[in-house]
Amino acid sequence: MSELHLIVGLGNPGAKYNNTRHNIGWWVIDELIRRYDLGKGRSEKRAQTWSANIRGKGLKLVKPLTYMNRSGEAVRSLLEYYRIPIGSLMVVHDDLDTPFGALRLRQAGGHGGQNGLRSIVQHLGSKDFARLRFGIGRPPGKMDPVDYVLQTLKGDDLILARELTVRAADAIETWLQDGIDKAMSAHNGVGAKPRAQPVNLEEQLDIARRAHELAPHDPKPLSKLIALQKKLGMLDEAVDNHLLLAGLLEAEGSERLAIAEKVKAATINPGLIDLQREIADWYLKRDNKKKAVSRILIIADYFLGENDFAAARAAVAEALAINPQHPKALETQKALADTATANR
Repeated sequence: MSELHLIVGLGNPGAKYNNTRHNIGWWVIDELIRRYDLGKGRSEKRAQTWSANIRGKGLKLVKPLTYMNRSGEAVRSLLEYYRIPIGSLMVVHDDLDTPFGALRLRQAGGHGGQNGLRSIVQHLGSKDFARLRFGIGRPPGKMDPVDYVLQTLKGDDLILARELTVRAADAIETWLQDGIDKAMSAHNGVGAKPRAQPVNLEEQLDIARRAHELAPHDPKPLSKLIALQKKLGMLDEAVDNHLLLAGLLEAEGSERLAIAEKVKAATINPGLIDLQREIADWYLKRDNKKKAVSRILIIADYFLGENDFAAARAAVAEALAINPQHPKALETQKALADTATANR
């Protein structure tokens, strides 16, 4: 087994912190979870963790659950338990001294007043670990930095932060594959924009479309195009491109990523019954009965909405054949029986 890496995103647990500047480290972990379809993860060592293999490297993605100021407790416990050397640790965090919209990768360094980073340095007794600084800039006027980092991002700032989250995940992939020097060269400063500059989604859409036309077999421009189409409400086009992206990923041998794109297409348009069944069959072949049943029940829900009760009953029966005790399948079966009785 190859040496494990630990990717730690700093943040605070609790819904009220989800969209704050201080939780941006968690956003980057979420982006990697989404890309590699890693599911809900598990709780261990006062953290939520996910196991993955990215760019040929085994790793743990980590969200400490100790609150920001005690992040080092979880990080030290995980490093010691999995015997991960400090050189294989990457910490992602918000940074007041990096301009909003910019990234800064570093091989080592101080904590710069960031309390989560401070805790990690204290518990590890070392500053010699990689970190990815996600720029949030300084608070306006005389605003207290504590209030600023715990403020919810909105509007254009939220859009730009979400875009930078994708680039931060790209930077981590580069670090894993090519090392810190190439990652710094490729990603440091990427995305820096003046705060006041408006985001013109139509212009970005045109740029993304041209980029895809120039490199039709490159998944990245297509992923950007899909994201913009969703923002602009172009859902039919987004579905088509999710399926196109799935085809590109299958051609690369990335079957799990391809099925994730198909799931996204089916989520936007639940009426793609053949696609829903293809996804269910894929999960069944991997003995993931839970996800297979969930997908078949989406088919049942769709037919219910169309008042096609016979097709809905057939789908529920299919789900129960896989898991006879599935609560939602049993509930739907009862509802269909009640409907049939009422219509007699």
